[in-house]
Amino acid sequence: MRVDQLLLTLHILAAAAWIGAALALQVIAGHMRSSTPDAVTDRFAIDAETVGKTVFAPASVVLLITGVILVAHEHLGWTEAWLLIGIGAVVAAGALGGAFLIPEGRRLAELARTPGHDSAELRDRARRRFLVARVDLFVLILGVADMVFRPGG
Repeated sequence: MRVDQLLLTLHILAAAAWIGAALALQVIAGHMRSSTPDAVTDRFAIDAETVGKTVFAPASVVLLITGVILVAHEHLGWTEAWLLIGIGAVVAAGALGGAFLIPEGRRLAELARTPGHDSAELRDRARRRFLVARVDLFVLILGVADMVFRPGG
């Protein structure tokens, strides 16, 4: 296996992990109802934070690092439209994650761990968080489509 093949494989796996985990959490969140037991909702809030730490964070770092190395290794121009769109998608998703999704996920997990917390508040805040996370997921999917179709490239 050549270096460029290894880098591309890692890059694609990182994108797949990030998007796959986000999609899986969206599916589970979509099945949460007001009738879902509080203990299940609490566990989901805690587990979603864990997925963020163990999947989203490493995948985003691997995606960024392999992407930069691939551009340099392949002697691609940093001004190509498809590349700028892809970078924009990763930056937008990362900014949304860093500014809202990660901190709110931490707050939700902490609330879920607090004995006697307000379950309705947890559900409402989690619903809002996963609505924003849907936007984040959509941006990532657009980034993947951009990498596949390479507009202007």
